[in-house]
Amino acid sequence: MQCPRCHYELDENANFCPHCGMKIIRCSECHAPNLEEANFCQHCGHKLKVDTPQYQSPYHYQPVRDLYEGEAVDREEINDDMVVDDPNIDHTIHWKKVIMAFLVMILAWGASYYYLATSPKIALANEDGVSIASTFKASKMNEAERLSNLSGSGLIAKSGKYIYMTDDTGYLIRVDENFKHQTEITTEPVNYINAVGDYLYYTNASHQICSYNLKTKEKRTIVTNNSYYVVATKDVIYYQNDSDQESLYAYDIASGVSKKLVNDHVYCINPVGDLIYYTTKNAICAYDTKSGQIALIKQTHAHTLVYNKECLYYVDDNGSLIVLDLKNKTSDTIASGLMGSALINDQYAYSYVGGKGIVRISLSDKKQEYVYKGMIAGYYDYSIIGNNLIVKENGHWVSVNTTNHKKGRLFK
Repeated sequence: MQCPRCHYELDENANFCPHCGMKIIRCSECHAPNLEEANFCQHCGHKLKVDTPQYQSPYHYQPVRDLYEGEAVDREEINDDMVVDDPNIDHTIHWKKVIMAFLVMILAWGASYYYLATSPKIALANEDGVSIASTFKASKMNEAERLSNLSGSGLIAKSGKYIYMTDDTGYLIRVDENFKHQTEITTEPVNYINAVGDYLYYTNASHQICSYNLKTKEKRTIVTNNSYYVVATKDVIYYQNDSDQESLYAYDIASGVSKKLVNDHVYCINPVGDLIYYTTKNAICAYDTKSGQIALIKQTHAHTLVYNKECLYYVDDNGSLIVLDLKNKTSDTIASGLMGSALINDQYAYSYVGGKGIVRISLSDKKQEYVYKGMIAGYYDYSIIGNNLIVKENGHWVSVNTTNHKKGRLFK
C-alpha cells in the first residue's frame, strides 16, 4: 500500500505515513487509502466525510406561564386583554428626524456614486477562470514533462491541439490549448493519462488500465490488474502490477497479453529505447528489454525518477534533487530542501517545498525562484506542460504561467 500523498510504501495496517506524517484515511467502501482532507475516495468515489449538521439553537419554545398561578398558557389562548402596553413608550412620529435621516441617506448615496465614477478602476486578479487565452496557452508536452507527470499521478496529457486531463472532480475531460471548451470523457476518477496515437490509456477508479479510441470514442478495459505508474508507448504499456507484489509488467497492445519483466517492487517507470529505467525500494535500475538483463544504476532510495537527455533526475531521502549523468557516469546535487517530487523539462526542475510553494530551479546555473506560492493538496498534485504549471489548489485546478506568474482557475 502506498501513501496517497508522498507514495511512500506503507504497512497495510499503518495509520500514519512514516515519511510525510500524513494520517491515513481508509474508505469505508473499498478500504483504499486517501488524503486526510479528501471528501470523496479517489479510488471508488465513495463519500468519505459526513456532512456537518446545520446549527440548531439550544433553545426551544416553551408555553408562557402565568406568573402567579404557575400554569402553562398556550399561545392560542393569549388575547388582547393579556397584552400590557408600556406607558413609557412614545408612539409619536417625529417627522423632522425622519426627513433628516432621509436627506443624510441621499447625500451618502450621491457621494458614493461620485467617488466610484471618478476613481481609477481597480485591477482584479483573475481567480475565477481563464480570461486571457494567450497567457494560458499550452505548448507541446515534451517527453521529460510526460515522464515527470506520470511519475506522480499522471493527471494531464497532450495530443495534437487537445489537452486531456482531470477536472476538479477527477473525471477525464478534453479541453483545447487554452484550457477551454470542456468535453467530458469519463464519469469516474482516473489516473496515469497517456495519449499515444489515436488512443488514450488511463487507470479507472478500480486501478484497471483502460483504452479510449479518440476517433470512435470506444472505451475498453484492457488490464484488470491493480496498475500503477502506467507509461504507454506505441506498442507496449508498462505498468506496476500491484496485484503481484508491485512487479514490472508489459502489456503488448497488438496481442493483448501481459508479461512480467521484473520480479521486484518497481516505481517511476521510464522507457527509453531498449531500456526501462525505474526505482525499487532501495535502488535505481535499468531493465534491457532485448536481453532481459537488469543493471544497477545506483544504490539509493529515490522518491521520483525522470529521464531527460542522457540524465536521470531524482529526489533522495534528504530532499535533495540529484542528477546522474549516464554518459559521463557522474552525479551532482542541483537543489536541497525539497519535498520528494520533481518535474523536469529541458531548462528547469520544479519541486514543491512544504509551506512555501513550488520552486523553479535552473538546470544550467541552479538558480532558484518561487513561481507559485501557496499550499497544494499533496506532493504530487501538480503537473507541467510547457511554461504552465497545473496546480491543485483548495480542491480546484489552477493554471500558473511560470514566465509572468499569472494564474487563473481552470474550471468553475
